[in-house]
Amino acid sequence: MEEVAPYWRGKCVLDRWNAMMPEDVRTMRDGGMLYVDKKFVRGYGENTPGWRTLLAKGIKGIKEEAQEKLAALDDAAGEDTLKQMIFYKSLIITADGIVALANRHADLAEEMAAKETDEIRKAELLKIAEVNRHVPENPPRNFYEALQSMLTYEFCIFMEQNASSYNLGRMDQYLIEYYKKDIEEGIMTQEDAQELLDCFWIKIAEMGLFQDGESAAFSAGYNMTVQVCAGGIDKYGNDAVNDLSYMTIQATEDTALKEPNMTVRYSISKNPDSFLRKAAECIRMGRTMPAVYHDDAGIKMLLNKGVPLSQAWDWTPCGCVETNLEGRLKSYTDIGEVSMGGVVDMVMNNGKSRLTGEQVSIQTGDPRDFKTFDEFMGAIKKQIDYFVHTMATMNSYLDYLSENYRPVPALSLTYPNCMETGKDYANGGAEFNVGNGINIIGQADIINSCADIKYLIYDEKKLTMDELCKALDANFEGYDEVYKMCMEAPKYGNDDPKADFCAGEIYNYLVDQIESYDSAFGKLTAGMLPVSGNVPIGQSVGALPSGRKAWTPLADGIGATGGTDVNGATALLKSISNLPHSRFTQGTQMNLKIDPKLLEGERGLNNMMTLLKTQCTLDVYHTQYNIIDPEVLIDAQKYPENYKDLLVRVAGYTAFFVELGKDIQDDIIQRTEIENWG
Repeated sequence: MEEVAPYWRGKCVLDRWNAMMPEDVRTMRDGGMLYVDKKFVRGYGENTPGWRTLLAKGIKGIKEEAQEKLAALDDAAGEDTLKQMIFYKSLIITADGIVALANRHADLAEEMAAKETDEIRKAELLKIAEVNRHVPENPPRNFYEALQSMLTYEFCIFMEQNASSYNLGRMDQYLIEYYKKDIEEGIMTQEDAQELLDCFWIKIAEMGLFQDGESAAFSAGYNMTVQVCAGGIDKYGNDAVNDLSYMTIQATEDTALKEPNMTVRYSISKNPDSFLRKAAECIRMGRTMPAVYHDDAGIKMLLNKGVPLSQAWDWTPCGCVETNLEGRLKSYTDIGEVSMGGVVDMVMNNGKSRLTGEQVSIQTGDPRDFKTFDEFMGAIKKQIDYFVHTMATMNSYLDYLSENYRPVPALSLTYPNCMETGKDYANGGAEFNVGNGINIIGQADIINSCADIKYLIYDEKKLTMDELCKALDANFEGYDEVYKMCMEAPKYGNDDPKADFCAGEIYNYLVDQIESYDSAFGKLTAGMLPVSGNVPIGQSVGALPSGRKAWTPLADGIGATGGTDVNGATALLKSISNLPHSRFTQGTQMNLKIDPKLLEGERGLNNMMTLLKTQCTLDVYHTQYNIIDPEVLIDAQKYPENYKDLLVRVAGYTAFFVELGKDIQDDIIQRTEIENWG
């Protein structure tokens, strides 16, 4: 790497971005209001390759199709045709490379078998060689070969661009035919199939993303977020749960690893209670998975992305909590982060950073001059406008650099529309090309801040704006009474209309602004998936009217600020149901930490299932769970050597607790532990 690095200086996408970055974007980035570099340092990711295409045709069949397309073109026909020819040639070269890699694996297995003295292990190695000689070059003949074909291709597309979230999608749906055939023909037993799935889980967990320091802070824990999804409905709207739906969850129970990222699509009207029970049992074990998605909400998000219902039913979770479609949809689901705590901070300090004193955003006036709450909200919306405009500016450069410097032929191989049109995935070759996603951090911070100001200043008149501004300037030091009032004001997460009232107004307005901008492949889209970004982005945000102290983490996900939701799990879900989930088409991420005692026994399990059904009844898109005693987490900080296998849910992914930085560990510990169902 040291030999190669000098060549790439000034040529990599990040260097090109730094050289052309507009000054207003740089100012907002350096002021900590936005995180904009993420997609300039890593590849596309956040997609679901066409697994059905790979399994049906094999790499050889896909290559032959590319050769036929190439042979039908004439390079004298013009520039567009020439681009198509270059694309098809890239597919052919890449296909040969994938097959060569599989054969190298086969060669190594044969070499090892020749030296092996244990006959059982020798037979295993020869089987590995046989399988890798056949797949992924050819369509798999059985369940074992299908898994190996997928594994080899997964490694290849990861190596192509070093990004996370090359999702495995609805494995229970596209692998069931191989499973049933092998069972019916006596090739394997269910126990054999479970062992193969468990081994596949282990191989997926071996992959690791190489990140720069800043990206690692926003996505802590070496996460790959390779999602596997089970359940949901089929194209006729019927229950799609099958044997593999249960077995994929079982693989997560068996292996106790952080990858793959097991999820379920739960249709409250179609999926059986036995399936929900299996998911709840795995959650209760402390595996932190599966994450649970309300199926109807996911389908609505795909519809809002422009996907017709005839295909939206086949949606799959992607990345952390994003919505995707196997082999048919392209979107950079998370191009960067907007700090909603920063929006409030800029309003309260007239666009100046409390950290540096510099003017980083627009001036919206001295808040002491706001005579009404509507005037205050007007300033909030003006800051939102500017934040979104700055992100849209960045996105234009991202689109340009990605289209011109990031072709992905390995990924494009399994997107049928790329083959049909002769266009790379990077250039909009997928069937559905959706505008890039802007990610929002600090939901509770802006909701609580707006609610506190309305309640304390304009409604109850317990405070003046001048008193509040002075307290914020001092980070509440010497203003204990003001701090107490801010903390005791109504808080989001308790099913209290005095706090929840502004959630719909703020976030519908935010989506309106985001969707008013076009990207290369459609209008920009919105998501609420902070990952671990609430911690580093909070380090640039001053004290807020919510009572949050300066430089501390913003609220994680779409949940309440830690310690402020006191009315139980159901009240929390009712508060977050005020958010317009289906408009945030890149997903909404909800973390819950529940006291393990609540899940004890049959009653505890039934209550957990009831909570998951309540999620769907309230039209809440996503929930995920940490079922762990906080004292265990505190002890793990002190004695990490005793907790090397301790799993925690960070955001839309799982990590080993001891591999996280202390700031992220502290944030997880400080999340509210729910002690009643509410």
